[in-house]
Amino acid sequence: MTCIDTCGSQGVYTSLLVEESDLANCNPATFDTNSERYEILSESIRFTDNLLGGNGLTGTIDKIGNHTRHGARVVVGEFSLEVGPYELDNWLPRILGKAASGSTFTTDETFDLLPFDIMLKRDQGTVTYRRCSVSAATLTSTASIGGAEQVTRLTLRVLGYEEHDTTYPATPPSLPTEERLYWLLGDGKLEMTPEGGSLTEYYFDAFSLRIDNNLTPKTRNFLSVTCVQTNGRQIRLRVRTPYTSSSHTNLYINDFKGQGVLSFLGSKNPEVPSAYSTVITLPELRQTRITPNTAGRGEIPLSLDLEAYRSASASGTIEPITITNAHP
Repeated sequence: MTCIDTCGSQGVYTSLLVEESDLANCNPATFDTNSERYEILSESIRFTDNLLGGNGLTGTIDKIGNHTRHGARVVVGEFSLEVGPYELDNWLPRILGKAASGSTFTTDETFDLLPFDIMLKRDQGTVTYRRCSVSAATLTSTASIGGAEQVTRLTLRVLGYEEHDTTYPATPPSLPTEERLYWLLGDGKLEMTPEGGSLTEYYFDAFSLRIDNNLTPKTRNFLSVTCVQTNGRQIRLRVRTPYTSSSHTNLYINDFKGQGVLSFLGSKNPEVPSAYSTVITLPELRQTRITPNTAGRGEIPLSLDLEAYRSASASGTIEPITITNAHP
């Protein structure tokens, strides 16, 4: 009897590494023990190499294989991971398009791509995706009893230039050995301050903060990406809150516009040192109002759909988002 092995690669052996792109020499980044390594939940990064041609009339009902060519190539896809202050330190500059200033991360009127290379070891095959940038980033979390969805997740949509087969480092970076902290929805706090009004804290069951940099690839007269540009940034905060008389008046009827602060605080949880905190400040929020509705016997939610804007004051321009990220 012939011994047959039909096993394929398994996702459990996937490993994702990140390195800053080598823009000076345009060489693939060197991955080693100092590279960033992430514990990801899933990934869908794809290199698309479309087959073109062979559509002419040949007197048969079939296309002819040697009448085709490979067209323009592009790298695009997503990966997601559970995040806390440590992971955000690395990703916030790439998401916001500006280098950090100490523990403060914010935007600018321009967007710096801050390109990076991604190495993905998919068990038996390893590839590198070159000169990637963050096209969009979404932070999400949902209240639950014991469910994994209460852990804050970051989903990153990346856009890159090309794919190369490669070899995984003989000595790869180690996974973090110290105790890690990932934010839970229970660490969160939401404070809203309407224009001319006073600060009020609101309880919430779920949130989604999406920063969309709207990156667009250009190939020009080449067969690979030669330029990546932004068509304008959009920052959107969606929050599901309990529908109460207070939220009805302050957030819905009065058509809320003003400042929102979404914080994740170690001081809320006795298991977490108070030195851990991530404070997201959105100074100029404006609302797309959504009428609450009754879906059944349970609690009626009020869903907030808020967009962040740049604004000006006597002291100068105010950025649409500022994040302070602190940890020991």
